[in-house]
Amino acid sequence: MLKYSLLILSAILAVCACVSAAVTSPLTTRVYFGGSFASFNGTTFNNIGYYDLKEQAFKAMSNGTDGPVHVVHVDFFGNVLIGGAFTQVGSLKTGPIAMWRIDTAQWTSVTSTISFNSGASVSVIDTNCANIATSTSAFPCDIFIGGQFTITSPAATNIAYYKYSDKEWKAFSGFTANSVSAIAKNEFQTTTLNKVFLGGNFTSSSKTYGFGIYDTSKSTFTGVDGVSGVTDIYFNPNLFSSDDIFVVATTFPSTTQCVGLCTYKHTDGSWSTKAGSDPMTTIRKLAYMKGTSVSSVGTVFIAGSSGVKKATAGGTFSSFGSPNVNVYGMDICGTASNEALTYCSQGSVAAGGQDFLYFYNAKTNAWTNLLSAYTSSNYTVQINSIYVKVSSAVRMSVSMVVLMIALIASVFFF
Repeated sequence: MLKYSLLILSAILAVCACVSAAVTSPLTTRVYFGGSFASFNGTTFNNIGYYDLKEQAFKAMSNGTDGPVHVVHVDFFGNVLIGGAFTQVGSLKTGPIAMWRIDTAQWTSVTSTISFNSGASVSVIDTNCANIATSTSAFPCDIFIGGQFTITSPAATNIAYYKYSDKEWKAFSGFTANSVSAIAKNEFQTTTLNKVFLGGNFTSSSKTYGFGIYDTSKSTFTGVDGVSGVTDIYFNPNLFSSDDIFVVATTFPSTTQCVGLCTYKHTDGSWSTKAGSDPMTTIRKLAYMKGTSVSSVGTVFIAGSSGVKKATAGGTFSSFGSPNVNVYGMDICGTASNEALTYCSQGSVAAGGQDFLYFYNAKTNAWTNLLSAYTSSNYTVQINSIYVKVSSAVRMSVSMVVLMIALIASVFFF
C-alpha cells in the first residue's frame, strides 16, 4: 500500500511540477495527425500537424519532418511524440523519433545518446509518466518504441525503451523481436506496474509468438500462444483495477469465439468476447469510451478497411453513418469530455487515411471531411496516425492543479 500511495503522490507532484504561467481558457481539443503529405490550404506541414477544434483550423508544427510519420502519441503531460521513417524535424537531427514539447512549442530529440541504422523507422510508441517531475525535467516519462531499426549502446533490434529514472535507453532481453506492431504500457496501473504488452512477431525459446508480456523489473518475456496479426492493444488506465485488455488481431486461440478483436484477462490469461467481435477484413485501431472500468464494457470503437464502427456493452458493431473508407488512424473524445470546455463532445471520432480526415461530431451526429476544401489533384494526403488530446496554448497555472488532481481522481478511481 505504501508503494501505491507513493505512486499516487508521484503523479500529483508530476502535475504540480509542470504547471506555470497563465492558461488560456476555455481549452481546446487538438486532433494531431501524421503521415505522408507536404502542404495544403497554403500551409507547409511536412508530414505532421494538428486540427484545432476551437479555432476550426489546421496548424503546422514548425517545419515538420524529412520523411513520413507512422505514429503519433501524446503523453500524460501533452507532449507529442512522433515516429516514422525520418531523420530530422526542421533542421534538428533526431533519428526516427522526436518530441514536440507542449510548454515551448518546439521539437526536441529524445535519442541523442543512441544511433540508429540508416533507413530506420519507428511505427509504435507508448509512454509511462509515473515518475516524479523535477525542476530540470518536468516531463518524467519512460518511452517505449518499436519498428524496423537497430541501435547501438545498447544493442537493440526493432524494440527499445528509455528508462527515465536511469536517464538511458535500454534493450529488451530474453526474446527476439522480428517485428513490432503494438506496444501498450498502462500508466499508473499498480497491478501491472512493470508489465509491457507487445504485439508483433517474437521468438523466445525456439517458439514464435504474436502477443507477449515483458516485465521490465525482471527483464523477462512471456509469450501468449495462439495469437497472430496483432494491430492494436488497448489497456484501460485505471489505477487500482485489474481491468481486461482489448487486443485486435487476425488470429486468437482456437478455444475462443473471437473474430477481429478479443478481451484478454491479464490476471489469469483467459480470453473472452466481452468487447464484441467483428468480421471487418482489417481492423487497425481500437478506442474505448467511458474507460473507468472495462469489467463493465462501455462503448468500443474500431477502425480499418470498412471505416469506423462502434458497439456498446459488447453488442453488435455498427457503422453509425461512417463513410466506407480505408481508415489508418483513429481516435476519440472519450473520457469525461465537456464540450463547452474542450470543444469535443464525448463519443466524437477523428479518422484519417488517403485524402481524408473525417471528424464525427457526436453532438450533431454528423461526419465531415476536414480536408474536403483543401485536397486537390496536385498533391495527396496520406494520414497514418491520429491522436486526439485536450490542450491549451500554454502551460497551466498553479490555480489549475486542484482541477487536474480532481480529473485524475475521476479517471482512475471512479
